[in-house]
Amino acid sequence: MHSKHRIASIVARISFGLLVLAGGLVLLAVGELNSTSIGAKTQEQGRTVIRKPWRVEPVKVVAVKNKKKANIEIGKTFDDDDDWLDGFTVTVANNYDKTVTALVVDMVFRRDTGDTRPPAAWDLHFGPSPFSHEYLQRDPNKVIRVEETADLHLSPEDYKWLTVFLKQNGFPVSIRRVELEISDVGFEDGSVLHRGTFFVQDPNNPNDPTKKIPASQPTPARNRKAGNPSSLGRRQSRNSFLKISFALRSVQGQDCFTQLSPESRQCSINGNCSVLWDRLSYV
Repeated sequence: MHSKHRIASIVARISFGLLVLAGGLVLLAVGELNSTSIGAKTQEQGRTVIRKPWRVEPVKVVAVKNKKKANIEIGKTFDDDDDWLDGFTVTVANNYDKTVTALVVDMVFRRDTGDTRPPAAWDLHFGPSPFSHEYLQRDPNKVIRVEETADLHLSPEDYKWLTVFLKQNGFPVSIRRVELEISDVGFEDGSVLHRGTFFVQDPNNPNDPTKKIPASQPTPARNRKAGNPSSLGRRQSRNSFLKISFALRSVQGQDCFTQLSPESRQCSINGNCSVLWDRLSYV
């Protein structure tokens, strides 16, 4: 009788030990799974804002924010959700010695490594393009004075259009990186800085902002470290810039711009193209 009780007790202890061991293994497996999931989630949520400066940069991107983060550190990875571009706002500073009357900042989206399709770009505007006829109807009180800053933001409506644009061009829902380039800066004297190169008003067409010619001498700048402009930079501008006078177009070289409605494709002389959304909304 006692023998039966001892056997039953031993069996019970073994069973309990196996149960505890199985429970521990389950908890360990769940812990590893959760750790893997959290790691994957963090990796998916890594976002980066990159600033692409030019040699000549009298106006500079100095800050970025969105709806959730009041200060996104440029050049460093941060965690955020897939809607992190909602409320995206870029702050620029006028470090020049002239009042800024118009400004265009490109948001450039690159493809993943191995994807040979062209990148895409979306424009943020402070006033109308300095190369457009609409520039003549700009608000004269809407300017960025010397040593002042201004915000260029993605409106709720434009954010919706941006998501459509990116989806139509084959980008994933989870955008991880955006590059910021100042493409055009208009000044009160009619001169324009286009991708690091200065242009002045065509003297034969003093009242037509679409007619510009390359500046023979760089305009004196506060930013002395910038150096002298020497070329148009890495790529052509958007469609409004194509309306510039023949003299300017001949300097630019081969024009491989192709109009796509409502999108456009812009190409540099060496054939590097990017897709642009042809939708202008002025801040």
